[in-house]
Amino acid sequence: MSECNIREYLYFFLLKQVPRGRITTYLSLAKALGDYRAARAVAKMLSENPYAPEVPCHRVVYSDGRIGGYTHPEGVKRKIELLRSEGVEVKNGKIVNFSQILFEDFKSDFPLKKLREEQIKICSQARIEDDFTGDFLVGVDVSYDGNTAYSCAVVYDGSDYTEFLSVSKVDFPYIPTYLSFREFPPIKDVLSKIPKRVWEKSVVLVDGNGILHPFRCGLATYVGVKLNLPTIGVAKSKLCGVVRGDRIFVDSCQVGWFIKSGKKKGIYVSPGNRVSVDSSKNIVLKNLKYRIPEVLRRAHIISNKIRRGQDFSM
Repeated sequence: MSECNIREYLYFFLLKQVPRGRITTYLSLAKALGDYRAARAVAKMLSENPYAPEVPCHRVVYSDGRIGGYTHPEGVKRKIELLRSEGVEVKNGKIVNFSQILFEDFKSDFPLKKLREEQIKICSQARIEDDFTGDFLVGVDVSYDGNTAYSCAVVYDGSDYTEFLSVSKVDFPYIPTYLSFREFPPIKDVLSKIPKRVWEKSVVLVDGNGILHPFRCGLATYVGVKLNLPTIGVAKSKLCGVVRGDRIFVDSCQVGWFIKSGKKKGIYVSPGNRVSVDSSKNIVLKNLKYRIPEVLRRAHIISNKIRRGQDFSM
């Protein structure tokens, strides 16, 4: 399911169920989509609602009864006017009788739960064992301006770096643990620019996690399985797990490494597909000059430069 479908599901199915004179919350809508983690994404999508007030996002407030924002030239003032016109009392910026008029009885197919099921299926198909030649190392990164994705893949052949670029539209919102569904399309697009002879002999480093993920299916795992590529996830923050020395464990199973790099910080490395846990560390260390591997550092810098319309030469 694409984010466009999720957005439409939110606008034209879930919100339409909230009756006049009733309110719901961002969290309640996130749960109706299938995961409480989507609450911020719900708020963002509602802030971009082009169909207000026909699609009644003014009926959505915070879980403590506070009004929240409203995308209108008059902002919250207009939101309060609309609520009062429907018989909802507002006092000092909060809903009166909040619990009595709260609507949470949504009928839903829980689309995010379906995406979670897809992640679990992808996880079962990942092979955390060495199956690569490693002639080339590729780093891929994506930066955003709204829903426009600026992607860069940097290929390292052992001596030189070559860049490949892509610009595409991405509609899936950022939801924690669902990053794959946002970034896979632009990553697939930019990787398709790389010649097949390179593609087939590459290990791909992704700015995200591999099996270091609550459902063992981070971005690197998703990309690796979907494209049948050897992949490694390199993240700047820890999504889950326990660090013991330089090893990272989830449920007593080692899933990755913490590598000290840069002046004070470090990175979290985990295999995605067709790479073993030990090899994921070794490959990253061989390309490490600063905090993150050089192919990823260059991809990150270039993707941001093209987003800003700057010369991307290194």
